[in-house]
Amino acid sequence: MGQGRGIAPIRGFRGNIMNYQDLSAHVGALVSLLGLFAGVSGMLLWRMLVRMEKKLDELANHFCTCREELGERFVPRFEHEVEHHGMWEALNYHSHDMRGRVVR
Repeated sequence: MGQGRGIAPIRGFRGNIMNYQDLSAHVGALVSLLGLFAGVSGMLLWRMLVRMEKKLDELANHFCTCREELGERFVPRFEHEVEHHGMWEALNYHSHDMRGRVVR
């Protein structure tokens, strides 16, 4: 067949490896960028945690004020007085007929 292009001879394994000595000059820059990104990520995580802490404090304050308001709203009501226990018995021990009306 003549002198056409043939298959290139297979070189040894060491001939195919990149020259990593050139990359050693960039390691410092890569480590610096990695440190920069880690610092930015840490700062954003810190801000997120601070905001979450503020929201949890607001939730705790709101919960405590609601508990105080519920005590003022429901405890002194007349339903809890002794002479109104018949109302609670009627409420707790009643049944319904087929039409949904209350039967005592």
